[in-house]
Amino acid sequence: MSNMMPRREALRLAVLAAVTPSALASLPLGTAQAARTPLAPPPQHDPPVPGAWIVKPFANSQVTLGESLFSVNRDRILNFLRAYPADRMLANFRANAGLDTLGAQPPGSWDDATGNLRGHYSGHFLSALALAYAGSGDTFFKDKVDYMVKALGECQDALAARVGQPAPAPDPVVRVAGKFGKAAKLDGPQYVSLPADIVSGLDDFTIAVWLNPAAISTWSRIFDFGTGTSRTMFLTVSAGAAPRFAITTSGGSGEQRINGTAQLPTGQWTHLAVTLSGGTGTLYVNGAPVGTNTAMTLKPSSLGPTGNNWIGKSQYGDAYLKGSVDEFQIYGRALTEAEIVALTTSADGGLGGGDVAWYRFDEESGESAGDSSGKGKDARLVSEPTGHPGPSYPGFLAAYPETQFILLEQYATYPTIWAPYYTCHMIMRGLLDAYQYAGNEQARTIVMKMGDWVHSRLGSLPREQLNRMWSIYIAGEYNGMNTVMADLYALGGKAEHLTTAKCFDNTALLTATVNNEDTLNRKHANQHIPQFIGYLSIFERDQERHYFDAAVNFWDMVVPHRTFTDGGTAGPTDNGELFGARDVIVGALGTNNAETCPVYNMLKLSRGLFFHTANPKYMQYYERALYGQILASRRNIDSTTDPLLTYFIPMRPGAARSYGNLGTCCGGTGLESHTKFQDSIYFRSADDSALYVNLYLASELRWPEKGFTIKQATNYPTDPAGVTTLTVEGTGRLAVKLRVPYWVEKGFTVRINGADQKVNAKPGEYVTLNRNWRRGDKIRVSMPFSLRVEKALDVPTTQSIAYGPVPMVAKSDETTFRDFSFFKDFTLSGDLAQTMTSTAPMTFTTHGLPLVPFYSGDTDRYHAYFHRVEPKIVFGKVDSGVPNYARADSATFLDALWAMAPFDNQGCFVSAVTRTADDWIRAGLMTTAEKNAVVSAATKARLRR
Repeated sequence: MSNMMPRREALRLAVLAAVTPSALASLPLGTAQAARTPLAPPPQHDPPVPGAWIVKPFANSQVTLGESLFSVNRDRILNFLRAYPADRMLANFRANAGLDTLGAQPPGSWDDATGNLRGHYSGHFLSALALAYAGSGDTFFKDKVDYMVKALGECQDALAARVGQPAPAPDPVVRVAGKFGKAAKLDGPQYVSLPADIVSGLDDFTIAVWLNPAAISTWSRIFDFGTGTSRTMFLTVSAGAAPRFAITTSGGSGEQRINGTAQLPTGQWTHLAVTLSGGTGTLYVNGAPVGTNTAMTLKPSSLGPTGNNWIGKSQYGDAYLKGSVDEFQIYGRALTEAEIVALTTSADGGLGGGDVAWYRFDEESGESAGDSSGKGKDARLVSEPTGHPGPSYPGFLAAYPETQFILLEQYATYPTIWAPYYTCHMIMRGLLDAYQYAGNEQARTIVMKMGDWVHSRLGSLPREQLNRMWSIYIAGEYNGMNTVMADLYALGGKAEHLTTAKCFDNTALLTATVNNEDTLNRKHANQHIPQFIGYLSIFERDQERHYFDAAVNFWDMVVPHRTFTDGGTAGPTDNGELFGARDVIVGALGTNNAETCPVYNMLKLSRGLFFHTANPKYMQYYERALYGQILASRRNIDSTTDPLLTYFIPMRPGAARSYGNLGTCCGGTGLESHTKFQDSIYFRSADDSALYVNLYLASELRWPEKGFTIKQATNYPTDPAGVTTLTVEGTGRLAVKLRVPYWVEKGFTVRINGADQKVNAKPGEYVTLNRNWRRGDKIRVSMPFSLRVEKALDVPTTQSIAYGPVPMVAKSDETTFRDFSFFKDFTLSGDLAQTMTSTAPMTFTTHGLPLVPFYSGDTDRYHAYFHRVEPKIVFGKVDSGVPNYARADSATFLDALWAMAPFDNQGCFVSAVTRTADDWIRAGLMTTAEKNAVVSAATKARLRR
């Protein structure tokens, strides 16, 4: 019998198997072994501990994960990091530096060969490798870190050798034989720029052109007139399968479109025309109508002033048109079909040419394209440089030229540029992590030089210019640049690095937040959360109090006021990347809710604020978001080519998660999240007299300075018993602070070596065990899970369900809210679980639907929220006939009654019903007759215990 598996172990393995099918069995032996066997911890080079901290972390290398859902997901990411080629992450850097890419292709997505955010994912990847080494001790990851850092150093040196060099002159646009006379041949980054407002004021119109495409690139523009991506009208050579005309005054979602029917041929002339007559728009190809929209309400005059009027170039930054253009004509009326046909027979079709503008491109050479309409609206043939000047200052390192940084200083907007300092931050953060967690000294040298370059760009800019830069949506996003600059100051002592950190002050929002003025509505969440992490970092180095106040106040504006049940950030339904209005949760439920990056950064901010305050609320949120959104963000299958991480976690009824995100921001922060699960399980007081146990997660802490090793054995969060055992190896006095989770309803009991401890355990606080510990002492903590509902702030009858720390979802394909009722099935215990059928340790059936943990990383459709419908006061099978009246705070009679549960017996229950009814009478919410009916129903119900 001694060889039998203990019941607790059998339960743990059964739960792991249920929620992560075949996950443990599919792990390579070496990875699984690394997760179980602590290796010699690598050195960690943290910045100096700030004097203001009252709590501090342990090195990542001092904590090893045990077997759990977290280690399973971590090992999947470790396998991806191990397999994915580093040379692909380096390809764009090498190409930008003029070095051999070794035949490697970049990762793609946002990190493709031409994207304006390229290089950012490589920074995430480098950080994740360094964190993987710190957490596992596996030198494979350090070797990969060292390889990438060496290559990035070579790129930085190559770029430094070109400082001050001018850009090579671009090749001019050439004329070639056209359909009638000459044509402009657009090849590479070349286009025709037409005068400002050339179509402004037009209602009905015709635009006609002859085109000879050399290649068909999806979304390449034949023409694009507008100002940015919100207000524009364009004709694309292909929308995937055919040409498309579109006009919008509200971005892509507001486009009014006319689609073609077939792809254009290459290597031959094709005539295209678009007409608008009243509300009818028509697209013609070679004189024949191929698409019509009879519901057009927008017209060129709707666009207002248009500053970017281009042939061959896109407002969105899509690929340039590659082909020859001839006889580009704009008419101030809608030509008839017969007139369009006539244009296919001669240059002007006998119509005299476009009366608004007519570009024939018959000049022998030069940059000017004359307007043959006689209106004098000459165009300009533009060739953008294919090469770029050398950097302005040594230390520059990026996967693209310095151009985006220069354009930001000129207030360029997205998508002309895309958050250059965001990408700069990710590269610098990756290098700092390579130094901090993997001990790579060259990484420190490289990133210090990058800091000098950043100072050279920003140090002399006036405050007004910086404020305007940082206020630009997306283009001005800089992630945690203030954090990395403050870290450089802490590591190297250069005053200009701290000065540069303050250059990133987003003054308007900083000032409002210091004054506790909530202006977050419709601000880009992940553009702004890292700014407050940076303000906290600056405070830690120079003690300017307003930076700390801003971080504290900002956090309180997000939690709980913009937080979903899984810890994700709530934003408007039309753009889940933004913050929504304060206390709007149900009004924010959509299919693109809860971007994963903001949660990653909110966890960082929560951690940092806890170091300063030891306020338990920060770690309570940490648990909610970690066991909620982060644990739910990785699909439960293996892949070495795709990280299989979420971008959004949709909250709308009947939504499903999608996974992937190689090359995106959330695919990058997800790599980091899954390689540092251990970093907040344990903290210590600044004087090392106390140990904080923040998270209940199978792990081992090694604290050689104190002579302690703490081993935590638990099946949390997959075992609803909620038991964890801490084994102390070591001797001496130590105050062990155990966090009492916010969700505890069934007690929080502590035993030491089997003896019950008298602790004043309050949900959301810590209890302290201060004693002299002996080797082998065991602390057993029991905090049984209970099912509970959480009400949405804005619509309390829209609710979610959680089981202990785990958000639960009902599986259903329906896309409207499900109606749930529970009170009629309550017993005297008041336990929500008694209203459901338990089907496994962490799963239930309710209202005919499976209720499962959100951490089950599948693609099934689910409901995270439901409508609570409790119209009458009903006890068991006895209906009082009295409405379930609600107070002004939205709490109903039954809410107030069952909040007093459990009831020892029927008499206690009836007494509670009577008292609650009296309260409702005093509040004018119930009559005496209704009270009598309710008390009578309670008496008759005879509910079981």
